Amino acid sequence: MKSLFLLLSVILFVSGCQKDSVSSADDGTLPGQFRLEIDPIRCAMPTTQRLLVDQTGSSTYRFTYDRFGVGTYQLAGVKAVKSSSTAYELSVDGQSIGQYAVDEISTLRGPRKGWVLMVRHRLGETDGLEFMGMKE
Repeated sequence: MKSLFLLLSVILFVSGCQKDSVSSADDGTLPGQFRLEIDPIRCAMPTTQRLLVDQTGSSTYRFTYDRFGVGTYQLAGVKAVKSSSTAYELSVDGQSIGQYAVDEISTLRGPRKGWVLMVRHRLGETDGLEFMGMKE
């Protein structure tokens, strides 16, 4: 029984110490569909469960979201400026609204590392957007 416990402990230790690399499902490009990830440490109050990003220009995008079934909204004219090899700063009309960057988030299934989209725009408004998620 002791040897079984020791073997299980070693397996858990080795699997827990493996380097968590960026998900290959997301290549770092912004267009696509994103799914909400609840990070209990950051305690964000999301306004939508899914967000669709369409490219409208060389570095401009349109976000489409549904505010949990209340109605479909769009945020157009989102600019993405690369700030490092693993981060983009997002803005609308010169105002920062978030970022798209490699980050580690704490989920109910454990920590995950990958490209994370974080957006906060016009909070408290009927079309406001607060979202943190990963590409599906």
